[in-house]
Amino acid sequence: MSGKNKLNNEKGAITFEFLGILPFFFMFFLLLWQVVASGYAVFTAKTAVNNAAKTFAATNNINEAEQVAIQTIGTSSVISYKDMQVIFLDSQGKFELKLFADHQLVFVPSNWKSKTSLAFDHEAIGKVLVP
Repeated sequence: MSGKNKLNNEKGAITFEFLGILPFFFMFFLLLWQVVASGYAVFTAKTAVNNAAKTFAATNNINEAEQVAIQTIGTSSVISYKDMQVIFLDSQGKFELKLFADHQLVFVPSNWKSKTSLAFDHEAIGKVLVP
């Protein structure tokens, strides 16, 4: 093969192109997985605060409402229960229930999860039905 033919030979070029783009595909799918996990964490927190507010409205018992929130969140690896507060807004029984949770990032090593978790809160407003 002459020198000019060697320069024009594209045999194996697609392999190098594929290897060059492969890390970007991995990063894209890791980012996509994190977005799905974050969506799950937000949806679970909203469901937990709504369930807790319904329970508190029906029972006027903060401990029962807290247990419902903890059960709704469950033992997920992307969200964990932190705290819950009830603030009464008026004397008629109207209240605001706040749920505090931590969202752990998916692809962070276990020993860094506590330092890199995102804290967020959700609230629900309701009225106590039982006197």
